[in-house]
Amino acid sequence: MGMPTLYVRDMPEELYERLRAQAKGSDRSISAAAIDILRRDLGERVELPVAALLVRARTIRERSRPDAGGPTVAEEIRTDRDR
Repeated sequence: MGMPTLYVRDMPEELYERLRAQAKGSDRSISAAAIDILRRDLGERVELPVAALLVRARTIRERSRPDAGGPTVAEEIRTDRDR
């Protein structure tokens, strides 16, 4: 028996775009990002590969540069905590 498949209907476009951006930022597929979110939200420990963590750290660092116009490091930390 294979792995179950989950289909999500009527997903808000904004939510899908946030999921897509998160997946891209950590160099993962949308499915892998969604599974990690579900695991984390349902209390299962999620461990990202080191390469994905490095990509995420670089992305956050680049967006957090004052001249990049992105959020500050403190804002990124708050956003990450709220997930």
